[in-house]
Amino acid sequence: MMNQGMLWFDDRKDIPDEQKIAAALKFYEQKYGRRPNCCYIHSSTGAEIDQTELKLRIEVSQYILPNHYLLEEN
Repeated sequence: MMNQGMLWFDDRKDIPDEQKIAAALKFYEQKYGRRPNCCYIHSSTGAEIDQTELKLRIEVSQYILPNHYLLEEN
């Protein structure tokens, strides 16, 4: 169950998915003053995202559209 979340859209082709998620994390932390612990991504998004580097659990979901990242605190 989600306590708080934010949907982030980034369709820039020249930036790796890790950088897109890092930008979303930075915005989330500035806006809410907390860090999310999970990010849901579309299955076409890079499967080789380094979860340990981002310090975030990455989950693939069929309900997330391509180029969208759902950050959650749960």
